[in-house]
Amino acid sequence: MDVKPILAAAAVPIAPSIGPAIVTFAGLDIPILALGLSTASLLLARFVAPPSLEKMTREQEWALTALLIIILLLVVTGQMPLVGTGKPMETGMAVVTGIGLGFSGLLVVRLMRERVVAMMKAMLGSAKEE
Repeated sequence: MDVKPILAAAAVPIAPSIGPAIVTFAGLDIPILALGLSTASLLLARFVAPPSLEKMTREQEWALTALLIIILLLVVTGQMPLVGTGKPMETGMAVVTGIGLGFSGLLVVRLMRERVVAMMKAMLGSAKEE
């Protein structure tokens, strides 16, 4: 008697999808849901964050928010050096990153400035001889 194995092929339904999870634009893999939710969380965090100790004009606030969105794009897509694994971020971590950038945006920009200044001093040498 010849016995053939039974295959259960139709046991798992496929979940419907609205669109692609990752879109490639100009060679950059962009996780659509992660970027959208993290941008929304950054904007909401900027709205509810306590006012900064430094007074900024409305234009400066808008410029800082735009700069933070650019930084968030680089971080979520995995293009920011020293952050992540070089691959696009998952949605949960992207949202947390957006909230963190929204609350501490000016501090993040200043820390990045200090890192670049230190890198330039290491590359070019300090103006002050020690």
